[in-house]
Amino acid sequence: MALKFDKITGNDEIFKNPEYMADSIIFNSIESARNDENYEIYSDHKNVIISTSKTGNRVWIWTSSAIKNDTAKLIDICRFLRDCNIPKVEIYVKQDVSGNLSDLYALTSLDLDYVVKDEFSLAVFTQKSKEPAVMPELSSDEKIEKIDRNNPAHVRMVKEFYEQCRTEFRWNEKFDRKVEEYLNMELYALVKSQKIVAVAAIGSQTEDYMRIKSVAVLKPERSKGFGTKMCTFVSNAIKEKGFTPILYSHVGNAPAMALWSKTGFRLNDKLYLLKIEDSNES
Repeated sequence: MALKFDKITGNDEIFKNPEYMADSIIFNSIESARNDENYEIYSDHKNVIISTSKTGNRVWIWTSSAIKNDTAKLIDICRFLRDCNIPKVEIYVKQDVSGNLSDLYALTSLDLDYVVKDEFSLAVFTQKSKEPAVMPELSSDEKIEKIDRNNPAHVRMVKEFYEQCRTEFRWNEKFDRKVEEYLNMELYALVKSQKIVAVAAIGSQTEDYMRIKSVAVLKPERSKGFGTKMCTFVSNAIKEKGFTPILYSHVGNAPAMALWSKTGFRLNDKLYLLKIEDSNES
């Protein structure tokens, strides 16, 4: 029997489900969406689909353990998304059940017009200690500033920074939108000799957790301690607000994985991400 999804609110009973609550630390972005009017939430009262127009109709799917092991029902979810005209699908599941998603490649042979665009694993880190970490000393020509998007000089410096990263970040076709997205966040920059060499952004939050959205260092300036300084600074800023820092990291990014461990984070869990798009967009 096909799954039937109805539109729900952030107060639906599913969010009190023990299994969901156990995963809430992992699905920080979903939890953050519950009271955001820019998101739409659907559920069959066992599984949750959340979409938002703010990020190109990106979709997060939280699936119960039963669905994670049932490819047919996952395909039902994709059919529902197709019927809703949601073109980009991102399925997040626990790493230990990711092998059961291999049959989703069958989507390409079904009459769904979907193709698998990307797949990778994400590591979820949280801070070990609730106490502020010792901040590495800044040199005489270094300072960390909070970016003011109403300050033209700040905006110019941020754009110059990300311009040097756009190819590495694959921002070539969405550069202006991504820069605007980060300028709207709580963004900090490490300025050295009047030039930004590293940035860190604080993103969404739940009742207990606040997400470090990004820590980025210019390629020529890496391995000089700037990443450690920025990561420590924003982690302390989050703790001062009364939250526990949380972040997601691509498992294949070895330098980043090492940085999180070095700055007091612990590996909490791993997710498997499968990106599916309409073949007409490829």
